[in-house]
Amino acid sequence: MDVPIKNKLQEKELFRIKRMKEVIKNTHPHGHKEYLEIIFLEQGAGFHQIDFNRYNVKPNSLYLVMPGQIHSWQLTEVPKGFVIMIQKDFLLDHPLYHILFQSFPPAFPSGFELEEANETFQGIFDSIEKEYSKCQTNYQAVIQAYLLLLFNLLKREMKSQAASPFPPLLNNFLTLLDAAYKENHDTNFYAKSLHTTSKTLNAACKKFLGTTVGALINEKLTAESKKLLLYSNKNLTELAYELGFVDASHFNKFFKRQTGVIPGIYRKGIS
Repeated sequence: MDVPIKNKLQEKELFRIKRMKEVIKNTHPHGHKEYLEIIFLEQGAGFHQIDFNRYNVKPNSLYLVMPGQIHSWQLTEVPKGFVIMIQKDFLLDHPLYHILFQSFPPAFPSGFELEEANETFQGIFDSIEKEYSKCQTNYQAVIQAYLLLLFNLLKREMKSQAASPFPPLLNNFLTLLDAAYKENHDTNFYAKSLHTTSKTLNAACKKFLGTTVGALINEKLTAESKKLLLYSNKNLTELAYELGFVDASHFNKFFKRQTGVIPGIYRKGIS
């Protein structure tokens, strides 16, 4: 995809918090270079596109833009709030590391409306900003503690219990899936690559994610197909080959089975 990748962090800079620029702006679709962006808006209106999801911008909203995701803004009112940028290495050996930087399936949705809890979240962002600006002893550890609180509160917003840590087998599978999903659509490939059986790998997926290996592969392919259809100018034959299908016909059948519409109709509907 011909989408620019922005890097707002300096070399070796692992963390930054800053205030949103209080200007009405539209941005072109872009990604971020291997860091997570957390955006909390106290004020604002318009639209925020993250991958193929379009969110109405409202006061007291929070957005997560993961590494590899594409987003853009169409603002109609001046925004006010915070932007946090986090490199992976900032959370090494931290409970959030695997959860936050697991690109698929995402542990959190991309958008939250925090009407009832806005004061609590406002307080967390204010506290993180103070720690970051003062740089006192152990300030990074304190910021990490605030981030853990932040994401536990988001779990509450999701009405979700704290997830059990994934076993190494499942973490390794998700990492491999992210790297190999275009070339390999078969469960046996992943099982053999991880020196296990399809039965064992399926059991891990069902226990921790409630689904099968095959369903996860299809879900990953579908999500990436939607992103390519939205942001790429390639024709359907080119997209089919890029995603590992033998031709456009097989891609059409797969996409319609997963979404109910063929890729061409989906692309017209979101253009």
